Amino acid sequence: MVRQGILILLLLTFINSGYATEQIDSLESTLSEIKQLKSDGESAQAYQQLRTTYSSAQSTTQQAELMVVWLAFMNEDKNWHEFDLLKDDVSQLLVSEVDIETKYALYDNLGLMKYRLGKFAEADSYLSKAVSFADDTQLATSMTYYLYGINSVRQGKMVDGLDKILHAHDLQINIQGYASPKILIGLGFTNYYMKNYDKAIEYTQQAIAAYPENDILLTELYANLAAMYVDKAQYQEALIAINQAEKVAHFHNIFDRVPIIINKGTIYAELNEHQKAIDYYLKALDIVNKNNDLIHKPTVLSNLAQSNQSLGNYKLAADYFEQALAIFSSESQLIKRLENYPPMIENYQSLGNYQRALELMVEYKELDDESTSLAAKEKFDQSQAAYDIASKEKSLIEAKLAQTSNENAILRLYGIVAFSLLIILFIYIAYRLKHSAYLQVKELALRDQLTGLFNRRALHDIFELEMSRVNRNKKTFSIILLDIDHFKVLNDTYGHDYGDIVLQKVASALQDSIRSMDKVARWGGEEFLVFLPETNKEQASHLAEKLRLAVSNIELTYQDKLLQVTVSLGVCEYNQQGEYKDMVKQADLGLYKAKETGRNKVVCLS
Repeated sequence: MVRQGILILLLLTFINSGYATEQIDSLESTLSEIKQLKSDGESAQAYQQLRTTYSSAQSTTQQAELMVVWLAFMNEDKNWHEFDLLKDDVSQLLVSEVDIETKYALYDNLGLMKYRLGKFAEADSYLSKAVSFADDTQLATSMTYYLYGINSVRQGKMVDGLDKILHAHDLQINIQGYASPKILIGLGFTNYYMKNYDKAIEYTQQAIAAYPENDILLTELYANLAAMYVDKAQYQEALIAINQAEKVAHFHNIFDRVPIIINKGTIYAELNEHQKAIDYYLKALDIVNKNNDLIHKPTVLSNLAQSNQSLGNYKLAADYFEQALAIFSSESQLIKRLENYPPMIENYQSLGNYQRALELMVEYKELDDESTSLAAKEKFDQSQAAYDIASKEKSLIEAKLAQTSNENAILRLYGIVAFSLLIILFIYIAYRLKHSAYLQVKELALRDQLTGLFNRRALHDIFELEMSRVNRNKKTFSIILLDIDHFKVLNDTYGHDYGDIVLQKVASALQDSIRSMDKVARWGGEEFLVFLPETNKEQASHLAEKLRLAVSNIELTYQDKLLQVTVSLGVCEYNQQGEYKDMVKQADLGLYKAKETGRNKVVCLS
């Protein structure tokens, strides 16, 4: 009887095992059919069969495998409405007992979905989980790290983003022996956010060259290239790039690519054709609203605000600015959020709403921006320099190997010896070049390219050192924060090129008027900061008045018309407490008070 029981148990086990195998084979077959339907353009049928199969699935494992395919379809089609119906099922599957590979695929697809929806903070949490389940021997893992890096950059985490993109590069080299053009796209994108526009353009052009003519991805790449040229004020090149993007899009019968429409509007805005720009932005707004596109929507709103601001429509601009800020803030789009503040503050000043302008100014000063952080900049440049040198060394080695492979046996021996010596030489030269390039990059990173003055990053270290010194010696120092009055009006009236000339003239006047121990920097836009060692607030106020007069005496003409430029200045003395940011805030309040009470004056509130 026991033997009979054992035989029955074994028989049942065998039957169940066969049934399970049959189920797996059946599911794989069904998934193949569903994927074929999707590939044949029968999306509605593919989704319907997924629903039917999912509802009759025999296990959590089967449901998870079906959900991976389902999420992939939704990402491909941007079918976010479908996901809203499945959120509860997805949440249950994420905490269920399924294999690591399936769990990785679930988190990876969810990360991609949240990224495409512009929900970068949520995407970050999903992608973080995905890489914890990832297999570093699989190519898909490299693309997860790539997306994770791009998502970090979107949130303003530049160094972290670059590290992830370079990790994706290393995985691809290890797995397949070469890196995909996607890495170049990521490097271009990251450098653009770091405001390294020349490097961004270089990488993006390399990526474009790597894709075949009329590849659909070129619509995005040419649009990115146009944005980079716009920020460099190279509008002719921007127009050429955007026309190329349109050409590829039209080849694929696509007429509603949002990045193309936004960049065309931006080019018109930079050329002061704001009504044309608004027409393009409104068209883009209709599309992003229809697609619930939170990546591009806040940018469109901010651009709409700035063009309306330029036309004097300050109330309408304020509404657009607030909508943009709400999305930038809620979706962790730090860099774009930072860019939104200065014109928004100026718009509220034009409306006479100084309370809101001050609130925004305080918010703006408190945010950390890696694109202007000296420490982040140095880490970023070091990582990128290492990548560039490694890429060049690899190219040199490959070229030399290809050359020596065609030599005869004797010459090959000599070639190997010579090549070994060359490698040693290349390594030595690469080290010297890297060290020299790093010093040059570091120096450039501390200078404002337009005026030649120190930049914001440079003053960070100066502040820290001086604070440490005065705390030991019980001495003091002061700062002057100044801003060119009505600079935006001057820019809009006479053009950005003339605005650059004014910035250079003001910079020169400031540099000529300070003492040898003082430091002057371009703080950002039309703001300058003067660092005054061993100077109290009374002395600093006297020096500030000297600077005010020096600027007001600058001789400026435009087409035989005499112009005058003035500045408003805020003064602050170090009080042995707090950080340098607190001093800048205090000086900023003085500057704001100077603006509010008539401009072209010095105010010291400390």
